[in-house]
Amino acid sequence: MRKISSLVDHLLTTTGLPREQMHAFADKGDLLATGRDLGTTPDGRAQLEVGVWKYDAVIRLERYAGDGPTLMAIVLGWLADHDGDRDGLAEPELDVDINDATTSDVELAVEFEERITVAEDPAGPVPFNGRRWSVAAPEIVAADSFTFGARRGEA
Repeated sequence: MRKISSLVDHLLTTTGLPREQMHAFADKGDLLATGRDLGTTPDGRAQLEVGVWKYDAVIRLERYAGDGPTLMAIVLGWLADHDGDRDGLAEPELDVDINDATTSDVELAVEFEERITVAEDPAGPVPFNGRRWSVAAPEIVAADSFTFGARRGEA
């Protein structure tokens, strides 16, 4: 739930809303198994994408005193900066209940996808395929050379 946590932190910082006036949770989640090999880490440990978690992040702002267009711009700006690959995901939804002349309660729903990746770890908590793994961000190693047309084992 890295994305929902990051968006909540961003909203708290940019709106100035106290933490006790913001609540967030994941709803309607789907867990999709992928089993994609991600190669090895720089130190030679295997790493895999075991699945994708697709869910609705629901964020409730209580007694929000800011203006709506600014809040929408904050959310859309964060999505553009931190979740650029949103193909196939629903657009964010806003539901507003006006409390009085200065505040409203806002419910924001954003659909997210988060990849679940693991790295081989003898002390890891995840048993899978006869080995132990830990949940970890994948370590991508950029190739420093490429030979067109060569096969594995040929120079």
